Amino acid sequence: MRLPLPVASVLGIATARIIESQEPLQPETAWHYPTVHESAIQARRILHLSTVGTLVTSFPNISSHNVYDEKPSNFGTMEARPGDVAGSPIGLLEYYADCEPYTGNPTILAINIATPIKNHAAGSPISLHVRWWPTQKNTYLPSGYDAVGIPTPHTPAALPRFSLHGHLEPISTVDLAKGLIPACFMHAHPDSAIWQPGSDVHESHYVRFVVEHVYWFGGFGDRARIGWLPIDEWRNVTMDEVAACRLPGEEIKGRKTWMEWFGLKRDL
Repeated sequence: MRLPLPVASVLGIATARIIESQEPLQPETAWHYPTVHESAIQARRILHLSTVGTLVTSFPNISSHNVYDEKPSNFGTMEARPGDVAGSPIGLLEYYADCEPYTGNPTILAINIATPIKNHAAGSPISLHVRWWPTQKNTYLPSGYDAVGIPTPHTPAALPRFSLHGHLEPISTVDLAKGLIPACFMHAHPDSAIWQPGSDVHESHYVRFVVEHVYWFGGFGDRARIGWLPIDEWRNVTMDEVAACRLPGEEIKGRKTWMEWFGLKRDL
């Protein structure tokens, strides 16, 4: 049986990689398996540099969301939710910013009509998934493979990501002013100006995601740690450690953080 040309080409490349793999690989001592604390530092750097995640909640077992809000600014926001999705999880894109970097608790601008915010207010657990994605590539040529034939660091499966589990709590007016929270968030997300607190578009308020548990997926398991990180490790990471850390494929030229922007800390 003759294989289609594209399939044959792929198999040819794979065969070539197998032949090359017969050469001696780097000794195991050349690989440094990250410690728990090093993994926590990587996760905190990702939290600091990334600004978008997936907020995951579950629909409540009540129909309280199906109440029509007659406020003009919320016109058309009635949620005609099917009854059989009660208890079903839903993950939606969410803006966040690392506006309280010394705590490890990300900041979220909570829009009152948003499904994750309503679900959490109704008693749903909540988690925030964040991934590191330095450069998007749709193809992975053999020349980009490492010593053991794995396309790193650009393939998504090889890049680190994590899931934060905890709860939301409002940020006080004092903390908002003291931490320059609105300015920090606006620096990360200029387009959020139209739904800032006091806007006529949506009712919103700032909340912190209080981290209680961290599940870390550092990449391929032979070279990266996978599993739960102790919360003390997460909270005890210093900003100097975050500044010194470099992530796979990270380009640092011209990068400015909100802390550097305000003159509060050197560029990370």
